[in-house]
Amino acid sequence: MNTAANAIGNLISKSRFRKPTLQMNRRRAKRYRMDMPARFRIHLPSHPELSSTYLTAQVFDLSKLGIGLLVDTVECGGLHIMHPWPGASEQCQMEIKILSGDTPLTLQGKAVWYLQQENEEPFAFRIGVELMDLTPELRERIRDLIDLNRSTQNACPPPEPEKSP
Repeated sequence: MNTAANAIGNLISKSRFRKPTLQMNRRRAKRYRMDMPARFRIHLPSHPELSSTYLTAQVFDLSKLGIGLLVDTVECGGLHIMHPWPGASEQCQMEIKILSGDTPLTLQGKAVWYLQQENEEPFAFRIGVELMDLTPELRERIRDLIDLNRSTQNACPPPEPEKSP
């Protein structure tokens, strides 16, 4: 067996038996549990005319860098939150309106992960969104929203490590 094949075999065997406790938490900011209604739409920055309608969502966590959403769909009108639109080969972005107080908080972001929930109730998918284009005013509103909710809820514990097969 050649050296390259040995190296690949070693990498594969090590990755299968890696202890879950050694995996790093990739979060860059503490997330706080939320339970707030929201709406979102999927759009392409280079084609503003291609935009989905606003869809219902629920905020399940929020940080100064990202937001976690519960949604019923990850695709609308031919636009998918993660897959590039064939006509432009670019990833769609999301506009999220958190319905809190008199003025909704409108944020822009891109989905960095999603997964389908097993029980699909009350929402079918969980989405992790990285926030983009945050002005100082938006950062302040996010901090205020976190502070408002932090008074009644604790910070989310770090995610449990994935279990080895």
